[in-house]
Amino acid sequence: RALHKTSSIFLRNLAPTITKLEVEAMCKRFDGFLRSAIADPAPDRRWFRRGWVTFKREVKIKDICFNLNNIRLRDCELGPIVNRDLTRRIRTVAGLTQDKKVVRNDIKLAAKIITNLDGKWGLWKSEEEGNKEELMLGLASSNPLLANITDYLIEEASAEEEELLGRREGEDEEGAEEGANIQREDELITVLDKMILYLRIVHSVDFYNHSEYPNEDEMPNRCGILHARGILPATKVTTSEIDEYMTTFEKKMGGFLVMRGDLTTEEASKYGLKNETDEVEKFVSANTQELGKDKWLCPLSGKKFKGPDFVKKHIIQKHIEKVDEVKKEVNYFNNYLKDPKRPQLPEHPTNKTSSGRVAGPEQGGRAGDPYQYSGPPRDITRNPVYGRDR
Repeated sequence: RALHKTSSIFLRNLAPTITKLEVEAMCKRFDGFLRSAIADPAPDRRWFRRGWVTFKREVKIKDICFNLNNIRLRDCELGPIVNRDLTRRIRTVAGLTQDKKVVRNDIKLAAKIITNLDGKWGLWKSEEEGNKEELMLGLASSNPLLANITDYLIEEASAEEEELLGRREGEDEEGAEEGANIQREDELITVLDKMILYLRIVHSVDFYNHSEYPNEDEMPNRCGILHARGILPATKVTTSEIDEYMTTFEKKMGGFLVMRGDLTTEEASKYGLKNETDEVEKFVSANTQELGKDKWLCPLSGKKFKGPDFVKKHIIQKHIEKVDEVKKEVNYFNNYLKDPKRPQLPEHPTNKTSSGRVAGPEQGGRAGDPYQYSGPPRDITRNPVYGRDR
């Protein structure tokens, strides 16, 4: 029996006000419920979210899905459909990733990423910071996976022989312009594979897809997709192609190589950081109403007082839960503001560079057309481009 296989339902629409507890309470009525997962709010979908509900494999998932179609949460239609199984768990990337030059560069990147993520989550901490060799390369870590990793980061070359034969570094006797076959080194590949599996299992990072799968423990398929090296290319590969691949790949992995910390208080203040004391004062002022001379009202309780100071004292003492709620809102907003990965509004299409291939509203295009093409410039094609006059 495949213990990892599950049945699941995809919820297309979850209003921002619906909590995960409400989704789980609704789904626990059905036998075989395991877990639920909710994605981040989508700014382009009015902050609506998507959700996945996981059940045991043997349940009648279509019957459960049919019953969920008749349930509304907070007057919101969930739009449930049956979630299909993964078609391919292992997906391949370009075969030139097997070249020893690429593999050595990938080991360097993977070691840096492991060091960063281990430090972020407090893994493999020790009193010793590491030896000098490790510190020089920026890889101070007690992770046994990175032990002696510097042995595989140092390149070797027959520099003297090439100098005597009058060849440049990396050229062979046939010339580098014509390309060369991929040069594999099994020892390097073995080291890299352990690091890739560690990143995928421990940190949910798919190395060759340069992406992270957050909260996948709550998803229907835990550790579902993994990208791996493909078969060797049939044609020869030039040095420039390898260098271009390594440069592009390193740029895509930039978010893991340099960990972005929270914004400082000074930086966040430029975006409207709130002060807890000021917000409490605003709350008190908003709930202090003057009815007449020496007559003030607290709308929270309906009681009257002789002065605003008495109203403030009353609110602080008798409505402390309301004041605490204001403080929590301030704390929540400030944490959101300092988060470098906070949801942000997408760039307006008119601010992007226009290619001149798509007609805008002022050029005869349909304003607000959801099918209007707004992606990168397209090459000449027989297929229609949305947004043109029809």
